[in-house]
Amino acid sequence: MKWLENVVAGVDFSDCSGAALSQAIRLATAHGGAVHPVCILDTGFVIEIEKTPSTVRAGIREPLIADAKRGWEAFRAKVPGAAALAIHVEVNERVEGTMRYADKVGAGLLVLGAFGERKPDVGIGTMASGCVRHAGCDVLLVRDTQRGPFKSVLACVDFSETSRRALEKAAEIAASDHAALHVLHVYHGVTNVFPFFSSVVESWIQAVGNDEAHAKQNLEGFVAKATSAAGLKPKLHVVGSGTHGRALAEFAKTSGADLLVLGTRGETNLRERVLGSTAERVLKAAACSILAIKPTK
Repeated sequence: MKWLENVVAGVDFSDCSGAALSQAIRLATAHGGAVHPVCILDTGFVIEIEKTPSTVRAGIREPLIADAKRGWEAFRAKVPGAAALAIHVEVNERVEGTMRYADKVGAGLLVLGAFGERKPDVGIGTMASGCVRHAGCDVLLVRDTQRGPFKSVLACVDFSETSRRALEKAAEIAASDHAALHVLHVYHGVTNVFPFFSSVVESWIQAVGNDEAHAKQNLEGFVAKATSAAGLKPKLHVVGSGTHGRALAEFAKTSGADLLVLGTRGETNLRERVLGSTAERVLKAAACSILAIKPTK
């Protein structure tokens, strides 16, 4: 797996980042890759310290970096496989610093802890969502309890090229972890949104009544091409819904998936990486680890 040759793990010494580091080590080691831990000390916080009296602020950045490296010694001792790893520490805006370091080492995957105020749901912080939005590589957001192999992988596809890559990578991880692989396609379902019977809507529903059958047929062909090399027998699912992101997150929860894999939207004509509304909703609502696949440039 070439995308796992260089894996960057974001570390902030929290339990979530410990889980992220564990997953980074596990995935990279299984495929002969290298792990690059990184800790970015937030510029804003450092600037606040530097506003204090001169006796406190003098030469504050280097001592902070040294303290972080000492903290790393104790932190890595708690994470299996991390003892031989060195950490890169710098003062920067957290998203920018992480992105620059990932680009520097040629990362194919960035692994971060997912956290929030909705435990046991994951939630994601602004740092994690910012990295998903701006990263030039794929991003794995790890639930704080997910330190071992994944047991159930859910790939979400819309038949785009990016979702094909998402399915292929979901299949690679499922095969490596001996996990169940589920593939979900959400098509635009039709319902009567009016508080009365409408013959017009009823006719519309009948006219597109074959959407589910067509979706299943398309999904079967799409999955066969993308997973044949992995030798897996994925379980296929199609769901009709007017809100794709919500449907994906709800299906992941009810199906018991511990890893959801989906593609992000891509880039605008201004070359700014953006997320589509589906990916945004999934990142906010999903209660499992998430692997966000970026489009090829």
